[in-house]
Amino acid sequence: MIPLFRLRTSKAIKAKYRGEEKREKEIELIKAQLERLKGSKEKIEFDTTFWKLSKAQLKKESFGKCAYCEANTEVVAHGDVEHYRPKSIYWWLAYTYDNYLYACQICNQIYKSDNFPINGVRFPEPQISVNSTEDEITLLVKNISPDPIDVDVNYTLQTYLQKHHDEQAYLLNPYFDNPVNFIAYEADDVLAEVKVVPKSPHLEPYIRAMEDYYGINRTELKSVRYGIFRLFRAFKKALPHITDVLTQKDIIGQIDFMKSDKSPFAGMVRYFDEIL
Repeated sequence: MIPLFRLRTSKAIKAKYRGEEKREKEIELIKAQLERLKGSKEKIEFDTTFWKLSKAQLKKESFGKCAYCEANTEVVAHGDVEHYRPKSIYWWLAYTYDNYLYACQICNQIYKSDNFPINGVRFPEPQISVNSTEDEITLLVKNISPDPIDVDVNYTLQTYLQKHHDEQAYLLNPYFDNPVNFIAYEADDVLAEVKVVPKSPHLEPYIRAMEDYYGINRTELKSVRYGIFRLFRAFKKALPHITDVLTQKDIIGQIDFMKSDKSPFAGMVRYFDEIL
């Protein structure tokens, strides 16, 4: 896992995810929740087509890799627009752009599903009741989640980030949490695998949650990681002994590429680059 950065421009983020169109979709959510409270609906029926148009940009921001396991989705599994906070629990964030990221179907559908363990204060739900008026709803939608471009207006991005940190989710979000602060890697030459481990003992609950709900240490990942680690280690060991300038340049270029954002498991490679 590597840190990801969201591009906040009108070209990158389509109009439907911001401004007035965003507020209209959130009014739909609140009214649907009101129907649930009144007992006339059992559950909210989400517009599943809404978030699909964000996929291309989210995929670009994660370099075609799963934001969780960092495997290339073109090889391992197709990618989904993933709701970081599950919409079944955080219904009011179903149409929030900052709740989206790009994840492989294995991490998203097989492992994570609707699981979201936390250690802090649950992200607060909008306060509505069966008696909420149209005017109250109109006012409320300005204070549900941040506009992905106008991040300092009404419900600011800083407020959203603070609620994220207050919740202390055990599942990391690479847009908001720096994985470097949580994750280390352990290579086993006997088992031919590399597994994700906590950077320090008190971070073990985060790794355990990622094992359970991201499948971060599933057998296939540990094996593929090892193949890349072994190649990287060979380059690192060989480099000091290479005298040919062109060969040196090629090896340095390959090492730099393996550490780059676009390479699979770059987070792992960067970690071992520091300790080998």
